[in-house]
Amino acid sequence: MTGVASPCVDVCRMNPETGFCDGCLRTIDEIAAWASSGDDEKRAVLARVESRRQGARVVTIGESIEATLALPPDSIKHFATLVNDLNPLHHDDAYARASRFGSLIASGTQPSAHLMAMLATHFSRDAQPLGLEFGIKLTRAVKANDVITMFWRVTEAKWKTSLNGDLVKLEGGARNQHGETVMKATATIVVMPKETRT
Repeated sequence: MTGVASPCVDVCRMNPETGFCDGCLRTIDEIAAWASSGDDEKRAVLARVESRRQGARVVTIGESIEATLALPPDSIKHFATLVNDLNPLHHDDAYARASRFGSLIASGTQPSAHLMAMLATHFSRDAQPLGLEFGIKLTRAVKANDVITMFWRVTEAKWKTSLNGDLVKLEGGARNQHGETVMKATATIVVMPKETRT
């Protein structure tokens, strides 16, 4: 016997527009799997139900994403070359060592691109994401051999019929291995249900 109660309210009617039960806001698959699910799975379903109650259909409000990125010198030089950032702080070891930073630093476009790409990678597993707006503040240089932890959290999500998806707002950023904040970020994306091919 598990301790997580079912959200069923005895209004068992599947809504063809949303794909959720009008009573408990679960999908038919979530309802069918409830009895055999563990407590952690049930809590995840309840989190999705609460998001749906607030207007989201695809994402879960409060959902968090985290990834790490190591930045060895060769990665910094290669990325800066790819984006045509010719600042010697990203290419010239001697120049960078003599600078106030004491080593090569990553082009700001490098950690920013990885942070943005995290959202596409995460949401494309089960849906179709599309970035609309990003705000990124670089707060500290990312140095060669830093390992940064990047993160996002869904703060708002609401279904928009005109977009055929959830309009999602997120807050995020990154910290280096010393726990220092190197980036702060906000994003607005749309996350659409994955199209099924017939």
